Amino acid sequence: MTGTVSVISDGYHSLADSASNIVGLIGLRASRMPPDADHPYGHRKYETLAAGGIFVFLLLALLEVLRGAANRLTSGVLPHVTAISFVVMIVTLAINAYVVRYEGGEGRRLSSELLQADSLHTRSDVYTSVAVIVSLAFVYLGHSSLDAIGGLVVAVFIARTGYEIARDASRVLSDRIVISEDDIRAVVMSVPQVLGCHRIRSRGSYDHVFVDLHVWFAANTALRDAHELSHVVKDRIMARYPQIADAIIHIEPAPNTDPSA
Repeated sequence: MTGTVSVISDGYHSLADSASNIVGLIGLRASRMPPDADHPYGHRKYETLAAGGIFVFLLLALLEVLRGAANRLTSGVLPHVTAISFVVMIVTLAINAYVVRYEGGEGRRLSSELLQADSLHTRSDVYTSVAVIVSLAFVYLGHSSLDAIGGLVVAVFIARTGYEIARDASRVLSDRIVISEDDIRAVVMSVPQVLGCHRIRSRGSYDHVFVDLHVWFAANTALRDAHELSHVVKDRIMARYPQIADAIIHIEPAPNTDPSA
């Protein structure tokens, strides 16, 4: 109705939100399936893949916004801003602000990677809505060129959010370290009978971590005792880091070298 690039851009952004939420719901449902014979580690990476799907929709929205802004800068067509334009954007801003607060709180309460990613995404919607309202005000005052600039501001927020989501998803998919080796070592060494540990690895999402490590005991420790001690180590690690889904401990006799090597 108004022909304003900034409002149209925000509309495309919202359309991408709706599509990404559908992808997110499917991914969230798949990620909650229990481990099976083909997926012994569970299905949590489907949630990460869903977050990657949100990134794809953001990228499509970004391209459409940039195209609209470029067309406005070259066409010279004047937008038509009315009171309805401001009403639409203010209502949009209020809804997005509520969604950010509610979804972010639930994401932290449920330790959901997907909900927190979408909350971050929606937070960018709040900023873009504010930017669009400002650009509409300038257009209403006769500065029509700022309409395209408002669209470009929307594009910047979309790009930033997409980068943050892609960065977090890539950390999980590339099995980037989640918990510091030194932090895990400090917990392991709190068990008196442990002489050292090495090859400490962690992977997964921040709320669903898998850990494996090698623990050293005295060479003359009975197998049954070493096994029981390994469970003490595992229990302490998982008590200290409740986000750990499982910890695999390999028992080894202490070498004659420096245990910290």
